[in-house]
Amino acid sequence: MNLSFRVLLCGVAALATTLCYAGASTYVAGQQLSPAQLKSLAGATVVRLGSQSLQTLPASASATAKNAGAVGSAVTLVVNDRGVVGESRNEVVVSQVSTQEVQQAIGKLSHAAIGVEYFDHMRISQLTFASFQDAVSAREQLKTILAPGAAVDVPIRYGKPKVR
Repeated sequence: MNLSFRVLLCGVAALATTLCYAGASTYVAGQQLSPAQLKSLAGATVVRLGSQSLQTLPASASATAKNAGAVGSAVTLVVNDRGVVGESRNEVVVSQVSTQEVQQAIGKLSHAAIGVEYFDHMRISQLTFASFQDAVSAREQLKTILAPGAAVDVPIRYGKPKVR
């Protein structure tokens, strides 16, 4: 019995070590990074989105990106100024303007969208891009091309929805 207990204890210790190691290199939306983790991101690409500066994390650091199987479901993890991890699907959402106007504006963008969905009855257009940087660039271009009343955004989710 003493030997069985030792084997069990060693197994639990090995499992705990493995889980800690695996969790050290992956990030999830809503996670608050420690000062050491923020320091390790010093060389990460910084993207300006409006008044925010966001650091992009490598795709290999994302547990969500590893599990995203659908085509066009590319996920980019970003870290905001407060050190909180957010998740972007590299999308630009345009609202409060006709979808026909958005269709005309798409041809003027420097980066082509890899997916487009129009919701005419709600006056909403959703454009998907190959990268987060492309989405941010397209947002800036659309804000200048479209009518002043158009709402143009790159959604970033900082947590998972919870069912109540």
